[in-house]
Amino acid sequence: MTNAVYWYLVTGALMIVAALPGALPIQFLESSPGNAPVLALCLAPLAPAFAAGLFALRDRKRADALTPARSFLRGYRLNWADALRMAIPGLVFVAIGGLGAGVVGDGGALAGDGVSILAAVPEVYLGMLIVIGAVLALWTMNAMVISALFTFRVQDVARLATYYLFARWRVTLGGLSLVVLGAAILLLAGDFAFGTVAVLWTGAVLRNHRELTRDVEARFTAPASE
Repeated sequence: MTNAVYWYLVTGALMIVAALPGALPIQFLESSPGNAPVLALCLAPLAPAFAAGLFALRDRKRADALTPARSFLRGYRLNWADALRMAIPGLVFVAIGGLGAGVVGDGGALAGDGVSILAAVPEVYLGMLIVIGAVLALWTMNAMVISALFTFRVQDVARLATYYLFARWRVTLGGLSLVVLGAAILLLAGDFAFGTVAVLWTGAVLRNHRELTRDVEARFTAPASE
């Protein structure tokens, strides 16, 4: 039990450090649709941090010694490039969707806060953003897990992430609940609160996707190696 707590604490701290290059500038961004592309760039470092966290938490039961930092750094080294590639569709959506909200919203809301901006966006467009965003989040979650734990070409990861959205619907529903939970923490408690529980959320993603990872390992490939 003590070893698990230590592993999670160290992994969580390293995830926060790895995400800081993007997380810090976000604090100074004004809530304006025009800043959506900048927000997307700031979110980019979170992808390798999440992938390395997945790798380190999976490594907890496989490591011969209590070395969470080594596992995290190894996971970061192996997966940072693929994690960024898998995050591109979601980051593009954030940039384009945010700019689109500014275009279709009332001009007077562009200088307001996030709540007034959303209030100015037509319900149909806002609904489309939510649906597309949820699907992209689920796809990205699948892609991150697969690319972090296995060795695949990028195009194969993309295909498998899409396939498992439908082939393992229980995993997809579980992922949706985690997306909603993460969004609720961000909206209600803020970035700092989510950062403190990010490693627990990452561990929940890993547990939710165990059925998926077992199937990938059995049917398609072996676990990632050096």
